[in-house]
Amino acid sequence: MDRIEFTDEEIIKRIRTCQKNLSQTGLNGMVLTAESNLNYFADFRTHAPWTTYTRPSFLFIPREGTPTLLVQTFLRPEAKTISKGCTVEGFDSLLGPTAQELNDTMEHLGMATGRIGFELGHEQRLGFQVNVYDELKTMCRDAEFVDGSPLIWKQRIIKSGKEIECIRRACQATSYAHDRIFDQIHEGVSEFEIAQRVQQLMLEGGAEYPGFVIITSGDGNYGRISKTNTNRRLQKGDYLWLDLGARYNGYWSDFCRSGEVGAISEDRRRLQDIIRELTARSASVMAPGVPVAEVARACARELERAGYEASFDCGRMGHGMGLMSTEPPSVTIHDDTILQEGMIINLEPGIVTERGVFDLEENYVITKDGFETLSGGSRKLHLIR
Repeated sequence: MDRIEFTDEEIIKRIRTCQKNLSQTGLNGMVLTAESNLNYFADFRTHAPWTTYTRPSFLFIPREGTPTLLVQTFLRPEAKTISKGCTVEGFDSLLGPTAQELNDTMEHLGMATGRIGFELGHEQRLGFQVNVYDELKTMCRDAEFVDGSPLIWKQRIIKSGKEIECIRRACQATSYAHDRIFDQIHEGVSEFEIAQRVQQLMLEGGAEYPGFVIITSGDGNYGRISKTNTNRRLQKGDYLWLDLGARYNGYWSDFCRSGEVGAISEDRRRLQDIIRELTARSASVMAPGVPVAEVARACARELERAGYEASFDCGRMGHGMGLMSTEPPSVTIHDDTILQEGMIINLEPGIVTERGVFDLEENYVITKDGFETLSGGSRKLHLIR
């Protein structure tokens, strides 16, 4: 199966849409530094951006004209080869360009005056030193640095058909891993060994990278729903909850499945059935034009209908997904987003008790008529022998 690639025309279309939005909102340009934004607007990724703070990269998108990708010299040959829709320039320092070098690039592109968008807001982060940002802000006396995140998410929140296919493949790799791991482990195996094997399975299933493994098992641990692996070994009667994410061409999956060691107990089977059914009923309200807040209310209603308190301890009942494993919108009663075709929504109403984490999480794409489920794998409680 060939790897999905984005064309020059597709990336240039994203840039043109961004420039149109800049013009409509009175911004003179945008400066982007986050891995996901460089990926989206220039199709540029490095081999391991999450492992180092050296060699930050910058994409300058002016309101008119061709954007400039500014990278450290070590990255320039690769950037010139794989990036799309932009010119590529280099700087020498491992620590990043100076404020003067950034200012020079902005002046060259006509971005040293007016309102300039930066990654200052919701679910965005600057990818370079704050002191350099502050110095640049002082240097650009005729410019106003403003939050560009509304324009970023306005574009990224709606996925194209090719983006959806990338997410589908990430979900297929995760489904592959979920359906096989519970048959390959047994009483006495450690969480560390499980995490190693399940990441191998995600790669076998077609992932480009294994993204993350959240794993919890054993009495006293089920409240730790963001737990990483330990040397703890599975014992008879343990409930094992796995929340996995894989990446394909930068795009993520994120869903969970569970098993029990030795035998399937009736109370755990019942809770698993309850969460499977109420997640499906909650999802049934989703369609273009439906407020995300109504989806959150549907999750709450279904939990209460099943006799459980609708807890928002995690802050939400789900989230968006794309080039990040969690993106806007948040499935809460406080989010004013309206569902549109092409949005990715992950629903995860859950029941956490001393007996386990009963949460399946499902990944959906909103379609013109409703939604399609992208997550797979068996939703039944797996038997671990």
